[in-house]
Amino acid sequence: LLLAGMFSASAQYQRRVLVEEFTNASCPPCAGQNPGFNAILHDNLSKITPIKYQTNWPGYDPMNVQNAAHVATRVAYYGVTGVPNGFTDGVGITNDCNYYDNAPACLDASDIDALYTVTSPVNIVLTHSITADNDSILIDVTVTSDVAISGTIKLHVAVIEEEINFDAAPGTNGEMVFEQVMRRM
Repeated sequence: LLLAGMFSASAQYQRRVLVEEFTNASCPPCAGQNPGFNAILHDNLSKITPIKYQTNWPGYDPMNVQNAAHVATRVAYYGVTGVPNGFTDGVGITNDCNYYDNAPACLDASDIDALYTVTSPVNIVLTHSITADNDSILIDVTVTSDVAISGTIKLHVAVIEEEINFDAAPGTNGEMVFEQVMRRM
């Protein structure tokens, strides 16, 4: 379970950096970039909230089949037209590694460190429990602030699966392990 909040106002609470990636189990460039990208994510888990959206292109992806509508909403929100594609705190990853705009391969620890210094005017506390029959997750979110916040404010709660392992690659790019996959939003 992961929750990310983004606001722009005077800040006072430590927050986590939201790292989002659009990827696909049949995307060769995804398989090429994901090992390095995942290593950066693993090394910075105390500072980030990673969410990966498995798209329905360029080929088959069983995780998208299970959650196509929620992924499509995020694809439309960001205007994503190709994968892999990455964002930090809602902004495309800077092409500072001579790759392409929003390339996950360009994210590095210094980018995360710089974003982590930005604080938030809100404090978010999330708790969850799973029902006895394991068919539902109950989530309680409390958001507080010491300052008045105005404007259009949205809270997204994402349920992610930390790791999905396949015995054989489910798509055509050879990947068999998928991490931080968004299952519901």
